Amino acid sequence: MALEESSIIYKSFTFVVENADVIFSGAGIAAIGGIYKWSQGNRDKGKDDINPNTNNQNVTNNIKIDVKAEAPRENETLNNDLSEKRFSDIKNNTKILFIDDDTRFKVVKILTKSGWLNTKLVKDVDSLDCHDILEADIIFVDVQGVGIELNFREMGLGLASALKDKYPEKKIVIYSAEQKGDRFHEALRKVDDFLAKDVDPYQFTSLVEKFAGL
Repeated sequence: MALEESSIIYKSFTFVVENADVIFSGAGIAAIGGIYKWSQGNRDKGKDDINPNTNNQNVTNNIKIDVKAEAPRENETLNNDLSEKRFSDIKNNTKILFIDDDTRFKVVKILTKSGWLNTKLVKDVDSLDCHDILEADIIFVDVQGVGIELNFREMGLGLASALKDKYPEKKIVIYSAEQKGDRFHEALRKVDDFLAKDVDPYQFTSLVEKFAGL
């Protein structure tokens, strides 16, 4: 192979010497330039022919990388939007009732301002089938000063016990300002939870969120 290349080089050199006048004329130089460009074009084409999909693969790979990089952000945003919508829907659809003769009980206002718009307080109820009770999902019953309309001897305890018996699917919570009392009362074992009336309001909010499924 080396002998053939040497022979070709020798013949080419001889040709250049014998035709120097023509080759180095204006026409000759132009022709040489054209031949060089033609040879370069064929060489580049040959590279493309060897692996015609190289550039396409690089572009495709770059696109795939970008898509994978952006996908988690899009999914995270979508999940956040869905979580916020679910949280908002639950707040808007959950009905909370407080039965308390103290109409200024601050927790009611706090819950309302927190987005639990369907929060209502009534001083007492005159029927276990009244509209407010039927509509409520979560019912908070104060121990003192309520249940009087229905003649419960144990007032709020009796009312709460009766509500849980009649509506086991509803969440019933007893709360009281009294520090003393029968901690083994049957009503306390029936209802879903018990709170002191003077606890921090967030404990009421936490119970609401728990029972609402948040």
